Amino acid sequence: MKRKAPKASAADVPVDALILAGRREGEVDPLAAVDNVPHKALLVAGGRPLIRRVADALRASGRISHISIAAPEDVRAAIASALAGVEDWTFEETGGSPASTALGAVERLGDRGLLVTTCDHALLASGMIRAFLKEAQGDDAAAACVDRRLYEERFPNSRRTFIRLKDISFSGANLFWFSGARAKGLADFWRRLERKRKNPAAMAREIGVFTALAYLAGQMTKAGLEKTIFRKTGVSARLVPLATPEAAIDVDKPEDLELVRSILALEIGGAGDRES
Repeated sequence: MKRKAPKASAADVPVDALILAGRREGEVDPLAAVDNVPHKALLVAGGRPLIRRVADALRASGRISHISIAAPEDVRAAIASALAGVEDWTFEETGGSPASTALGAVERLGDRGLLVTTCDHALLASGMIRAFLKEAQGDDAAAACVDRRLYEERFPNSRRTFIRLKDISFSGANLFWFSGARAKGLADFWRRLERKRKNPAAMAREIGVFTALAYLAGQMTKAGLEKTIFRKTGVSARLVPLATPEAAIDVDKPEDLELVRSILALEIGGAGDRES
């Protein structure tokens, strides 16, 4: 009697990926002017445009079936040129904000899982992606982060924004997991917060006054934050700490670009053994 092949685990099933490369309406990105390129996704570090570095890392992870890139129409030709030779990717319409774009992708994919990252995640590596998905796929949604102590031990002179909870201080790592339709509530909550980002009082009401007060008083824990998200959205979401401090570095400022270029120059000039 022929035996059935074992059922693939979640860690074996490829997922879709979305690279956010949009602009907020009316936004002018000063970083693009550093090298006179039309979009910061086209800045070069370690011999490759940032968008190419991100796409190559996604492909090298072996976990991604298709890549969608949300980018403005006016830079698509340049991005397509930077991605020459990369397989299985398409452009997607931007939703006017990162959260709106992510929500649109979650709705479009239905029950299929989605990994979201950004075009300026210059040091993204295949190992980071695999480690994150291994931990995240058991939840409806997840966000990667890096512990402050780990980051500052590796990059003591680099400035980074950290969120301080009672039991952990962390920086976001621009990797997000949405399990499909079950995670839609969280994507929608993110969009609502984003719309109110310039109105702290409105954001506090959306989050919950007592939750906001607990955070400001330094009493909010990681578990408490995850419970609050579930209460507000009905989505089981988790913060996933990564062991690679480079995961916290995105290119938001000229000094970030300098840091990324210096790290890659050392790696290329040295052992050069970090995964793509």
